[in-house]
Amino acid sequence: MTTLKKIGMFKQLSNIELSKLLGKLELHPVTVGTVLFRQGDPGDRLYVIKSGKLELFVEGRTPQMITVLSEGDTLGEMAMLTGERRSATAIAATDAELYIIDRETFHHLVEEQPSISTYFIHLLSRRLTTTNEQLMTTKEMTFQATAKELDAFPPQLVHLLLSCAPFPRVSGKWLVNQFGIELEAVLLQLPNLTRFIEKRKDSPGWYTLTSETCQVLTEIATMRLGHEERRKRMTDMLSFYEAEEQWEAAVELLAQSGRWPEALEVVDRIRSQGGDCQKSLHALLHSCPPALLVSSFARLANWITHATPEEGLALLDHAWSEYGEHYSNEQWIATYEWASQLHAKLDRHQQAMEYLTLAEAKKASTGIIGLEKGPGSHLVQQQLTRGHIRRLVGSAGGLFQRSRKGSWLAAFLVAASLAIFHYIEPLGGLSHSAMDFIGIGIAAVILWIVNIIPDYIVSLGMVMAWVLGGLVTPEVALSGFASTTWLYMIFIMAFIAAITRSGILYRVSLNALKRFPRHYRGQLWGVVAGGILLNPLIPSSSAKVTLGVPLARTLSESMGFGSNSRGAAGLGLASMIFYGFTAPFVLTGSYTNMMAYGLASIAQPINWLQWFFYALPSFIVFSGVMLMILHVMFRDVRQVRPISDEVLEEQLRLLGPWSRGERIAVITTLGSISLLILQPLHGIDSAWVMLAGFAVLVITGALDRQTVSTGIDWTFLLFLGVAFSFAAATQALGIADALSAFLGDQLGIFLSSPALLLTVVIVVSFLVTLVIRDDPAVILLVTALLPLAEKAGIHPWIFVFVILLATDPFFFPYQSPTYLTAYYSSDGKSFTHRQGQIIALAYAFAIILAVSVSVPYWTWLGLIS
Repeated sequence: MTTLKKIGMFKQLSNIELSKLLGKLELHPVTVGTVLFRQGDPGDRLYVIKSGKLELFVEGRTPQMITVLSEGDTLGEMAMLTGERRSATAIAATDAELYIIDRETFHHLVEEQPSISTYFIHLLSRRLTTTNEQLMTTKEMTFQATAKELDAFPPQLVHLLLSCAPFPRVSGKWLVNQFGIELEAVLLQLPNLTRFIEKRKDSPGWYTLTSETCQVLTEIATMRLGHEERRKRMTDMLSFYEAEEQWEAAVELLAQSGRWPEALEVVDRIRSQGGDCQKSLHALLHSCPPALLVSSFARLANWITHATPEEGLALLDHAWSEYGEHYSNEQWIATYEWASQLHAKLDRHQQAMEYLTLAEAKKASTGIIGLEKGPGSHLVQQQLTRGHIRRLVGSAGGLFQRSRKGSWLAAFLVAASLAIFHYIEPLGGLSHSAMDFIGIGIAAVILWIVNIIPDYIVSLGMVMAWVLGGLVTPEVALSGFASTTWLYMIFIMAFIAAITRSGILYRVSLNALKRFPRHYRGQLWGVVAGGILLNPLIPSSSAKVTLGVPLARTLSESMGFGSNSRGAAGLGLASMIFYGFTAPFVLTGSYTNMMAYGLASIAQPINWLQWFFYALPSFIVFSGVMLMILHVMFRDVRQVRPISDEVLEEQLRLLGPWSRGERIAVITTLGSISLLILQPLHGIDSAWVMLAGFAVLVITGALDRQTVSTGIDWTFLLFLGVAFSFAAATQALGIADALSAFLGDQLGIFLSSPALLLTVVIVVSFLVTLVIRDDPAVILLVTALLPLAEKAGIHPWIFVFVILLATDPFFFPYQSPTYLTAYYSSDGKSFTHRQGQIIALAYAFAIILAVSVSVPYWTWLGLIS
């Protein structure tokens, strides 16, 4: 019996990759004599022999055995690669165990693992070499047998056959002129001659060599007559076709000989004379180089009419690149309209509309009107209209899209914001500097919304404007980069990089799944447990979701659930929620937690243990609601097949013993978190705890220079440093106090009810994320709403916690980076957007309920006065 590691196809895969692969394979036992598949069956599976032997047969009157395959061999790959039916029959020669790889998994492997593609290239090369050797032997035998059979005919008839060899068709009249032979009469006298030449069924009076002897006769003709004689015969034949006006035969002969310019000249001549055989000629010239087909505009117009949409677009690309500079305005308009029609035929309505817009713009700029529209243009316009409506419906998933008009509008609004707040009288007792600061801040928010400039560039530009405008000192403008929280963010990102590099995440998740029952419900609880266990260890929602959802997808495949099925969706959505959306419940669940915490500038810092206990009731309520919704949505899921204990054990075995990197990463992470939990005892700031852990990772080699440079998001850290400075600047300019007084007046009705006020904060956060998402939304909301905390007698941590919960909704997919990461990490095959939106509503309800239920608990703890 062989293992995955010993199978040639998988030898180059790492242990982690093999372990993940094993979860996608189905182990199938077969008994001796079992027919695995028959010649001609669809090729929808690839088989890898784990143990035993299989025989391959070619069926016919007498089945012939091709080969015997044994442990480690693969079969069925040709049908998978080509999409054709099985070329042989496979029968088990002994009892055997087979790994089965379906088409979907196979394509993923080939795309994601270059070593597997290389394996198949080598395998096919070896088989091609063997086949070529066999073909050469067969070809030599066929050549000798055909030559012997040919020489049995009269010499004059042999000469006729060899003279016909270069031509795709020959005319009976030409044969009479050249050889004085009436071929139809000869065929009646010599029936054996029909093995070499036959009547052409689609053209009466024409003959062609049979497909089985044409190639051999051509080689014999070259050897016996020579190239010079063949060239003379071709010249004579073309002269005969011209005299007889047999243009289609002439084009076919020129195309077969690769004489494309001459073939196209013949076609142009036919078109100029009003001939109507273009469709048949188009088929003859399908291999003509595109550059020749577009060398004249009239020729391009002719071929666009008969080309398929794909061929037509390729021709237009060549025409624009090679000859576009010489086109007139009318010709440019015509090509744009052709491109629009061709894209519409392919249902590419956005591209079709773009080319139609280009055509109309060209007409408007050149004053060309009333240009005759091509055939079917009315239908194209209807298709474009329907496509445009579909695009508008699709664009409802996002309020803003990148466009030239949007960029100009954003530039105008930025300039307006700067000017208005610079020249109006200060409001609410603010200074002129504070008003300029607000104008710059609103301008930055506009640029973050339209996303035409990277966030960190906008942030650095904001700092430059503060200093050059004399609003704050450089020390205040850059104070965020000197905070311990900013240093903490560097170290926490380094931990993410080290843990991801070590591969420990996958091992922890497999061990969690191993301890739960092998059915759907049991594995769903395993997914939940894995997410909860990893939540405090990995301070990145995206990293956890990127691990959890593909793992759930692998489980779904192992249980036999199809893409987007109820079982796949239940596991996928559970992993998304508990790997990604539980991050706010622990301090180290996400670096965004620390970012928001740093913005709050809490006088008495909250340590890891306090954060955990403060958030615990909310987590229990949130988890209960989400699990209940998942149970109701995906109840009565029917499992196709159970997960084998063997598979999980084999996956863990493939990972092998813990590597040194894994041990260092997990010990350092657990040690650092333990020190964070024990902070009330030792009093060391979180940043210095993480610095010590970072130093251990670097010194031990668990974190190398390459990982530090590429695994840490330095551009985000630039953005974050400015965000921390933003909070300090609002304090220095008195904006925070003014904002607190303003919000207190406007929202005074809610201040008496903490539960109602926090619900308002949640709803406002939901609304803000319709326009601004991710970290900019957190920064804006914490900065704007935190002044309310003191007014309402609520601890700032509660506001930070609630904002973190409420700034990752996914009512629309674009709102949440965590949701999009989950969706695309399974290629959209775990759950649909429709299923995701139902869970999004449940998520919103769970947050509101969890916060409302926690208000009495927080009051009891003294966080609400």
